[in-house]
Order: sequence, then C-alpha cells, then structure tokens
Amino acid sequence: MAYVTQNFYKKVYGGKGKSEDLKGLIEAASVLIDALTHNRIQAVGFKNLTAFQQGAVKKSCCLMVDHMVQNGVMPGAEVDSFSLHDMRVAMRRRRQRPWDAVGCGMWAWLTLLQTGLMRGSLI
Repeated sequence: MAYVTQNFYKKVYGGKGKSEDLKGLIEAASVLIDALTHNRIQAVGFKNLTAFQQGAVKKSCCLMVDHMVQNGVMPGAEVDSFSLHDMRVAMRRRRQRPWDAVGCGMWAWLTLLQTGLMRGSLI
C-alpha cells in the first residue's frame, strides 16, 4: 500500500520529483516505511492511526521520495574497497547513522520516529 499518491506528493507536499519516476519511488518509500515500522501500520490499518501519525507517515513518505530522487534508491551503496590489478582503494566507513544505513534520509527518519511506530531495531 502506498502511503501517498503522486497528486499528494506534487500538489500538497510540493515535491519536485519527476512524474515518470514517482509511482515506483512512492512504492519504494512505502515499503521502507513498512520495514521501519515492522508492519505495525499494516497490522492496525492506516485509517486507525491518529491524525498526527497519519500526517507524519505521509510526510515521511514524501521526504523519503525526495531523498531517493536526490541520492538514489540503493542504501549503503558506498564503496568500502576496490581492487584492480595492483591498485587498491579502501575507504574507512565512519559509524553510520541509522538513516544512512537504511537510505531514507535524516528528516524522513525523524518524522517517522515521532509516530511511535518504529519501536525495535531494524538494523
């Protein structure tokens, strides 16, 4: 289930993503929200959330779409090491923040965190 429509993303939220990419990105963001909330929204039903929770989930979904538009949809795609013949490049990864590891962006993470639906650890 997608938590926002393309129309909501564009007209209400004011998102700048390209229309041809939005359906897939909205679906991807919604799947990520379900993963982060351990499917609690699906269990109780979106309509049974408080108005605050519904608004925060929608905003978080839009923020995730924006993050995916700007940064791509592959979380953790950074290079740790690379070798080619006798040349080797290795980068020490700083301790990753949870939103970086998941690939949703800090503002989307913090907005969804406010709902109380993210109890437990995904990563």
